[in-house]
Amino acid sequence: MDKEKVKTIISRLECEFDSHEFIEKYLSTYEKDYVELLYSFKDSKKGIFRAAHSKIGKYLSSNSSSLKIEKIERGNSENIKKYDSENQTWKKIIKRL
Repeated sequence: MDKEKVKTIISRLECEFDSHEFIEKYLSTYEKDYVELLYSFKDSKKGIFRAAHSKIGKYLSSNSSSLKIEKIERGNSENIKKYDSENQTWKKIIKRL
């Protein structure tokens, strides 16, 4: 994933957001990139969406410091397929002067 695009998405989200909200905003902003990511998992045994969304979550987690976000908790929310599933909630790290 392109780090600058990820930062752009994060900047457009509330101070607290979950992975599903990130994915929805990423899809609506960078549709071609999202479709290419899905396509890269076309042969995944665990499912295209699950594999792609797992990669997004792992990217956020492994780059959280440079993205200036931190994990809060896990919870349920509606995913891209319109049913509830577990995902990570994030908080933007805001430095105060």
